[in-house]
Amino acid sequence: MRELVLNHASLRAADSRAAVGFLKDVATGIAQLVHDGVAGHALRAAHEMAVISCAPGYSLWDAMQALQRTGARDQYVFLMRTVTKAPLMTGVPAGVEDRFLACEARGYSPDDSAPLLYCALFGGIAVGFPTAPEWDRDRLVIEFDRLEEDTVSGESEAIDHLARAGHAAPISERHRQKLRLHPTAEEAWANRHAAFPNLVFGSDVEDRLERNLLDTIIGKLAALDDAAGGWRDEGGTMPSWTCKVTNESQQVWNAPNLRQKRMFRSRSGEQALFMWHARYGSGGRIHLRFDAERLEVEIGYIGPHLPL
Repeated sequence: MRELVLNHASLRAADSRAAVGFLKDVATGIAQLVHDGVAGHALRAAHEMAVISCAPGYSLWDAMQALQRTGARDQYVFLMRTVTKAPLMTGVPAGVEDRFLACEARGYSPDDSAPLLYCALFGGIAVGFPTAPEWDRDRLVIEFDRLEEDTVSGESEAIDHLARAGHAAPISERHRQKLRLHPTAEEAWANRHAAFPNLVFGSDVEDRLERNLLDTIIGKLAALDDAAGGWRDEGGTMPSWTCKVTNESQQVWNAPNLRQKRMFRSRSGEQALFMWHARYGSGGRIHLRFDAERLEVEIGYIGPHLPL
């Protein structure tokens, strides 16, 4: 999971009321990123919350406490349970710190630039307030100089930036698309929840995953994930599939030995019947089942065509 890093440069609200409103919205967006498996439940910052100013005479800690008083209890509880890592380089290996110290961001004071530079170098997600047009966006470009031996090279890097709850969706989508781009089998399995947040995977899938057709499988899983996501939004008795998904024939349903071949362990470890399937490649099958009460699609098997 990626790190969340506080964008100090953006925390300059006009007054305490505006700061609390921004924080409530941002907390909702952070919770969505954590739910989507994009980011962990921790926030890296240059300083402790009590000494970070977010409005004249008002600290970020003050704003957090105000959330509870103004009825935003869910956001308050979420932020209070979020681990804060401060100062910025707390817990990073020496090699990471050396890489950081060899670079310098342009256009900001050292204190303001450090979190943004950290995101540019190490893939973090900057978190701030939409206090100016330059911060009211889900993508920023950070320019910096890198010192290598006796040479200074100018570089730039686009980083994800969350300043409103609405920024979480495009950040999650970019993260999903990146995870789906030519992963190894090990990466695909480790990142399955973030890459395919609308699918559930049974316990037998990893061991049977065909590695030589992985990109084709990823594409088919993406289509199934899209359909599962739409089902959760729209409801109904079954998903509106965006690829061909069919039930097994009556011949298979009537043959106990063939049904047994389509029994796989569910995510809970119990044996379950996965009779619906999607095709991939020249003969591959993704066997699945779906629960109309939970609006849940579960993958039980990915591999060669099962016996008939």
